[in-house]
Amino acid sequence: SNSYARIVLREPALLLPGDHFIIRMFSPVLTIGGGVVIDSAPPRRLEALRLDVLSEGSLEERVALLIRESKFGASLTELASRLGRAEGEIDGAAGNARRAGPWIVDAEWFQAARQRIAGRVRDFHKVNPLLPGIAKQDLRGKDLAGCPAPLFDALLAEGKDLTADGDTVRLASHRTALKQDEEAARGSIEAAFEVAGLAVPGVAEVLAKSGVETARARSLLQMLIREKRLVKVTDDLVFHGSAIAKLRGLFENHRGERFNVAAFKDWTGISRKYAIPLLEYLDREKVTRRDGDERVVL
Repeated sequence: SNSYARIVLREPALLLPGDHFIIRMFSPVLTIGGGVVIDSAPPRRLEALRLDVLSEGSLEERVALLIRESKFGASLTELASRLGRAEGEIDGAAGNARRAGPWIVDAEWFQAARQRIAGRVRDFHKVNPLLPGIAKQDLRGKDLAGCPAPLFDALLAEGKDLTADGDTVRLASHRTALKQDEEAARGSIEAAFEVAGLAVPGVAEVLAKSGVETARARSLLQMLIREKRLVKVTDDLVFHGSAIAKLRGLFENHRGERFNVAAFKDWTGISRKYAIPLLEYLDREKVTRRDGDERVVL
């Protein structure tokens, strides 16, 4: 009699759909049966309708089935190996499926995923109107965490309602418009760091005096950092861009020299509280390089 069966091999074997096989017992020598390979990588749960498609369906139907089964579609190479057909044949049989680089995905899944992404961006702007956009990593969410980069980029590029700016995504229509009190708070925050030079107050202190609540003040601070008006050195140490530029200019006169923390404090007139974080920042920026207890100006 004929039936579908899952066969588990002791060792890996190269098998393609359509390959014929025979199963024998060696002691005593006995032919148990034989058959034709339908699927070399089946899911745990086998369903008769699925197996009917793979064994009797057209190539178009088999391609559509495997694409739907895979969470993020499948590459041409993967489909070719699963179906035992050339990539060109697979591509031609994919029909209305969506292409994203080497990936082929179900069209309905693609549209649903795109709608979820756009919804997340809209929700982000409602909650964070002063931020330019949502980070791509956050936009992926749990359901798209493993989405291949070419496919995720294709989802973002679909339509004209979303715009990707570096690592962030925003609605194309989104513009950051400050209210009157936010404009005043932004100016207050920038001025507080500008007049302080390198002996800056703590971030929390500046935000508390900005005139707006902490959440909005922090968004304004991030805006100034993005615009490079301010430079973040640590979570609680932010400097005005002009102060950092002046500091970089100071090192132009000391290229190739070696110096220690005490010398840096003398050059700048600041305390150790600011000197150490600034030196670590300069190391990261390749302005200086630490060498034991000293540093070298690059």
